[in-house]
Amino acid sequence: MFLFKRITTNLAITVFLSCICLVSCKSNYAILTIENATPAKEELSTDIQSITLMNRCITNEFENYREDSLQNYFYKKGYQLSKVVLDSTAADTILTALAALLFESGRYDVVVPVERNMYRSLPGEMLSDTLNPEQVSKICKNYNTDALMVLERFSTKTMADYTSEKVFNKDASCYVYYATLDLNYSAVLRIYKPGNKTLVKEINLNDTISWESTDWSQVQLFKKIPSIKQALINAGIKVALDVDEKLSPTWISEKRGYFLFEQNNDRGQQLMNEKNYEEAAKYWAEMAQSKNKKIRSKAEYNLALADELNGNIDGAIEWGLKSFYSYYRYQTETYLKKLKTRKETLLKTE
Repeated sequence: MFLFKRITTNLAITVFLSCICLVSCKSNYAILTIENATPAKEELSTDIQSITLMNRCITNEFENYREDSLQNYFYKKGYQLSKVVLDSTAADTILTALAALLFESGRYDVVVPVERNMYRSLPGEMLSDTLNPEQVSKICKNYNTDALMVLERFSTKTMADYTSEKVFNKDASCYVYYATLDLNYSAVLRIYKPGNKTLVKEINLNDTISWESTDWSQVQLFKKIPSIKQALINAGIKVALDVDEKLSPTWISEKRGYFLFEQNNDRGQQLMNEKNYEEAAKYWAEMAQSKNKKIRSKAEYNLALADELNGNIDGAIEWGLKSFYSYYRYQTETYLKKLKTRKETLLKTE
């Protein structure tokens, strides 16, 4: 099976330091860029951290089409054809692409079993009943995940059109060729978790992706649009993107800063440049014991940043307030407002 495992342990925030630079020697303030997660509108509850992905849409109508054979079939029909084409590779692409997207979001661990196709007796156009609690519990237990996501139905209708037009000029005449490819997809996914009420969410998707091409050459014309097989796979990827958009957080770059205590070779900055955040926090904790309220306030501010980088927003706010009352700075007031907004966003998710 494919196993996607988060490397970070913090679920609220994954921080990437993409840029660290000193603003000026006089300011004694270093700027860095972090990426904070903005929860998705339909993000799953925090008790779902890991998901097993399985497929229950495959019927006898599905086939793993050869790319060249499928393309030649459409060419023989004059590339003027509207037909439901159910491709097993495209259906499987939904699971593999979605697993990668959910994992890359930093929000979920994902398992895609090798034997991921579930038995289905109903025809493709019909939606199966929800899985029974015993089956859901067994699958989640076998793969040690909190929830199960099942592709219940997937259908694709391919609509190809081709025309040519004779064009005249002063010296001769020639043909210009036109082709369009529209692919309508429909998918239903369900998310279950163990318990008496297993169904958590049902996601219904229906959309069309399109390509068009114009050229003086037929050969060049069809090089500009995907093959039928590739278009079907693209539909599978589009379904995965649609689902990921609903469930995964998005990342927004934000500026943060911290105070320096030395004009040159500041110990805290050295540790931050080395991404040794734990030791940087220890260094600032020592500085926070200073009886000088200005120095203490700077160290407390930095400790607020350290807690935010660790995903401890409450701790960050607590240190920010200590800094604010030790010695007022505009930076501290602004930072506390950002932390308050960040906490409100996380509470909405919970």
